[in-house]
Amino acid sequence: MRTASSLPHARDLARQLRKDMSAMEDVVANCRSAVEARESEIKAFRFLNWELVKKQVGELHRIPAERRGPLFGLPVAVKDIFDTSDMPTSYGSEIYAGHRPSADAACVARLRAAGAIILGKTVTTEFAFWHAGPTRNPHDTMRTPGGSSSGSCAGLAAGMFPLALGSQTAASTMRPAAFCGITGYKPSRHWISRAGVKALAGSTLDAVGVFGRCVDDVALLAQVMAGIEMEEDDNPSLDAPVIATWQGQEWNAAETYATSAVLEAAERLASAGANVIKVTPATDFDRLIDLQKLVMAREAACDLAWEHLCHRDLLSDTLADFLDEGTAVSAAGYQSALASVDDCKSRIDQLFGAADILVAPSAPGEAPLHETGTGNPDMSRAWTLLDLPSITIPFGNGPSGLPLGLQVAARPGHDETLLGTARWIERVLGTEVP
Repeated sequence: MRTASSLPHARDLARQLRKDMSAMEDVVANCRSAVEARESEIKAFRFLNWELVKKQVGELHRIPAERRGPLFGLPVAVKDIFDTSDMPTSYGSEIYAGHRPSADAACVARLRAAGAIILGKTVTTEFAFWHAGPTRNPHDTMRTPGGSSSGSCAGLAAGMFPLALGSQTAASTMRPAAFCGITGYKPSRHWISRAGVKALAGSTLDAVGVFGRCVDDVALLAQVMAGIEMEEDDNPSLDAPVIATWQGQEWNAAETYATSAVLEAAERLASAGANVIKVTPATDFDRLIDLQKLVMAREAACDLAWEHLCHRDLLSDTLADFLDEGTAVSAAGYQSALASVDDCKSRIDQLFGAADILVAPSAPGEAPLHETGTGNPDMSRAWTLLDLPSITIPFGNGPSGLPLGLQVAARPGHDETLLGTARWIERVLGTEVP
């Protein structure tokens, strides 16, 4: 059985495929073997058609060497909230069963232009909210893979594909990546267009997320979708950064083993030359979790108004009740919340101080049982609301032996700093696979 740890890095695969297109069939065959071995128990895919994959491979074979893009021949799985013109897109809801968009989402179009193979559509929770789908954690199928990017993370961790798309409104990139033991990256919101991505809280919170086996993998995928021209040595590692542990109310609410893993990582990074300090956010920063919930509810009630008003009977009770809550938020209450958020954003440099990055647990603990839901998103709510670009790197294990994640964030717009520092952390902690 293939696992994510036996797959080559996406950047290495891309380099090989640009030189030798005959390797495409082997890459696709390896993906298919992994899918056939574990899909029946993991249930990562909402839509998968191998004939359509074969058609894409045939089209790529006709592209001359000088026109092969940076993702040439690389299979990418796409979360089922991204529109795809040749595949159904249901947004995790029976309201849209069989729905076929007329165009690709902008970021999917960029992937195709870069030579990627769109392998299939992965399971998302209902409209990327909390209501869990059928997907299971590949490390323990009694556990959740997290959400809302459930299928993308579970399938990648099971070795079904080397790269995948997800999203984040609260913690939908950080939490499932941590639960599944892979690398997840949420860039700054302005990096990647969300045109053609079903909105949940599109005005303030929604962002495209990416998944891979290492920092280089997620950087490659994100930069292609952002339209950033890359050289092989782009985003070099940043040596000896200043790292701050974020010890706000989220830290205090996390399991002791999760915060202990972060402190262990910090000690190892300090031994390698990092200057490690502690950040205790001001009291008003502790309000950010509640503010994120309010903003998310209000914007979801706006973005899903048609579904709420016309198809309430096809919504889960959880989502319907949440949209009711959002509808009840007054315009004045919403604007007051945004003003409070803006005030915190204006003091981000003060919050960071001398630190290049912040670190914290990616989730309060290891993956809970599937029947309990997709897990608590509170560890990422504040950072998502502040638009901090964030990465989760696998580090440590919980008491059941399941993976934990180290969540790393930089100032808004400082994605290059985040990627460079994350590479250095990955190398020091030994989470980078040779």
